[in-house]
Amino acid sequence: MEKAYVLDTSVLLHDPKAIFRFEENEVIIPYAVLEEVESTKRSPDSIGQAAREVIRTLDQLRDKGQLADGVPLGGGGKLRIELNHTTEPLLPLLSDPALTDNRILTVCVNLAAERQQPVVLVTKDIAMRVKGDALGVETQDYYNDKVNLPAASEAALSLSLEDAEANRLLAEEKLSWETALPVNACVKGVTTDGHILPLVSSANGTELVYVQEHKRVTWGIFPKNSEQNWALQMLNNPEIRLVSLIGPAGTGKTLLALASGLEQTVQAGVYAGVLCARPIVPFGKDIGYLPGEKEQKVRPYMQPIYDNLEFLLRPKRERERDRDYENGAAVVESAIDLLKRKNQLEIEVLTYIRGRSIPNQFMIIDEAQNLSVHEVKTIITRAGEGTKIVLCGDQEQIDHPYLDKQSNGLAHVASRMQGKPFYAQVYLVQGERSELASWAAELL
Repeated sequence: MEKAYVLDTSVLLHDPKAIFRFEENEVIIPYAVLEEVESTKRSPDSIGQAAREVIRTLDQLRDKGQLADGVPLGGGGKLRIELNHTTEPLLPLLSDPALTDNRILTVCVNLAAERQQPVVLVTKDIAMRVKGDALGVETQDYYNDKVNLPAASEAALSLSLEDAEANRLLAEEKLSWETALPVNACVKGVTTDGHILPLVSSANGTELVYVQEHKRVTWGIFPKNSEQNWALQMLNNPEIRLVSLIGPAGTGKTLLALASGLEQTVQAGVYAGVLCARPIVPFGKDIGYLPGEKEQKVRPYMQPIYDNLEFLLRPKRERERDRDYENGAAVVESAIDLLKRKNQLEIEVLTYIRGRSIPNQFMIIDEAQNLSVHEVKTIITRAGEGTKIVLCGDQEQIDHPYLDKQSNGLAHVASRMQGKPFYAQVYLVQGERSELASWAAELL
């Protein structure tokens, strides 16, 4: 039986093309939703962009007929703007009929009362789903863009190794594998005596590569566990152009990415510079009201990146300070400022990345779990020739109001890019920030 899906504002702002995702069913947009979308169209962030796209899409559909009467959509469905069912709400006593949420719920309650077909409210607002359930309205989340990633414990592939295979890996660091393997995968090679060798599969899935711990020193950083070993292997491989580092706080995602970027930029010269960015939730939020110049406005949001850079560059800065004092001069420039002056380091908010073309850069996007699918696509498509992009994020720490563990941009990249020869992902699970931080993450 065909259903009538009532779309909440949160769904349209999350996916402006959501009205085309319901196949042969009827899509209903309450007039209150139009008003709410219209009120956000001037916002300079991605929410405003989505609102403008929704309005343009509806304007194009007007060519097919009167929206209030219903217009056909591809796949046999139709779209209708609901104007009625708002004057006599069947809501509990003392409910405020002026609230947009209550006006939308009124549409659902009254439509369900007069129709034989199921009426479903689709919303990404958890409170709306709870209120709808209390009123007897069938409600559901917007599932079209949700993906399910494997648990971190299942992310690495385990392979049993014969003694001859293990010995060859230890001696030659490579081993051909007859069975097809996932490309650029993290592999646990289990020897006959139970020892685990950290391995990665090749870009064509026909070879295993032994990741030797003592060879993985990058910018003075030693990997402390197998996951960090895998991460550095993927980060330092120039053939891999896109890397996802997924894991909770304190596992070393940003630190490892910065260490690899500095090593390949300053020491090896593989890249022209390191570009670090992180979203300000909501994405593209206007920061013009903060005092000071642009860098002063950005600094509070970028402080986690600066903290990691201070840790990585402290030895270099201290060496420069000692040398300058020996020459009788005061230190006038930090290592971070020096790299910025040489155009080898750029720290930016994602607001200013839209529209750019970024060639030959090691690009680190921190807190990528707070990016929508559209936003992460916008960022990755900025990559010019020779650019590598690293997405760091924790799926359990999402601050964006319309995203969750299954619908954020980081999850979509991990799902859609898996198996591509230019892509790799590593799940980091073991906290290495400090013993106290590890205990807090486990017990609190």
